[in-house]
Amino acid sequence: MKKIILLVSLISVLSFFTSCSAGYVSEEPVYVETARPMSPNSNYIWVEGDWRWNNQTRTYHHDNGRWEAPKRGRNYTQGHWNHSPRGHKWVNGHR
Repeated sequence: MKKIILLVSLISVLSFFTSCSAGYVSEEPVYVETARPMSPNSNYIWVEGDWRWNNQTRTYHHDNGRWEAPKRGRNYTQGHWNHSPRGHKWVNGHR
């Protein structure tokens, strides 16, 4: 009996954490290009917006891009869509 209770508890915890993670979608959302505001400085670089997962609607929403001052010795890697048998999942950009 203890093993059954432990197994049910473990499955419940795993399903809870799985439901909170960023999801997969069958198709990539359509990208809508927005106008870039003027650069605050000629040294700034444009960083494209990322897609954010919404657990309530179970969909991705696009964040607008932004201007950033370059960081010495660091490169920016733009986000991308990861394709797998489960579907498409967004991987955020990072420095």
